[in-house]
Amino acid sequence: MGFSSESPFFGAVPPTVQLPNTPLTGVVVQISFHEVRSIATAEFIANFQEHIRADYPSHKKEKNLVLQLTADGVKSNSNFRSWHFFDLARDWRLSLTTNFIALKTRSYQSRQDFARRTKAVVRALSTTVNPEMMTRIGIRYVDQIHGPRFKQLSRFVRPEILGLYIGDYQQNLSRTQNEIAGKTDVGFVSSLWGLMPANETHEPKLMRPIAEPSWFLDIDVYKNFAPPALFEVDRIETSVIDLATRAYGFFRWMVNDEFLRACGGDI
Repeated sequence: MGFSSESPFFGAVPPTVQLPNTPLTGVVVQISFHEVRSIATAEFIANFQEHIRADYPSHKKEKNLVLQLTADGVKSNSNFRSWHFFDLARDWRLSLTTNFIALKTRSYQSRQDFARRTKAVVRALSTTVNPEMMTRIGIRYVDQIHGPRFKQLSRFVRPEILGLYIGDYQQNLSRTQNEIAGKTDVGFVSSLWGLMPANETHEPKLMRPIAEPSWFLDIDVYKNFAPPALFEVDRIETSVIDLATRAYGFFRWMVNDEFLRACGGDI
């Protein structure tokens, strides 16, 4: 069947195959750190904006309703702000809150390019805000298969992953959802996959609803730091590469070479 990765959790990862007709709909990396409350104020993050403005010239701020459980009941606090910066084409979105920075795109090119872009915004944050300690790094990939490839799904994906879909019930199924969580050689992985009805999505920020049924694969590979680790730019870049590589290994374990060819890959 041409499945190139022996294990989704550890071991060698196959060389990258570029897919001109990629199923990838969105990628996001998030670095969490100890809370810096001053990030909520425009004056405090002005210097950070100057460092990233050439690449992300558009911005907006959002107020977020935060519910706090106290001895007197539930209280709301709407003063918490998140900041969002965009490139001119709005293909890239940089988000900053008091305890994490995230970079999201629907125009993913490669692990190296994504790590380079992540390093640039992390360096800007380190220089201007200096979070000092980080608690988590995670990278998430969402793929969606639809159209002719969806109709041939059982040819492309491991039988044990498809489950009921390849049995006697596929004509009766409109939705399935499977989930795993486990350890990898670079941290942890959490993954969701399954059938999605038309005009629905499990994650609108990374996978837009489409007017036909589809099969989705959501891979989140992450590393927790306990105790917290120093917020070091080079260490973060290396971790992003390692996590992204393991996510690709998981993807290649799921699908076979025939699927890569159907996506325009040169095998």
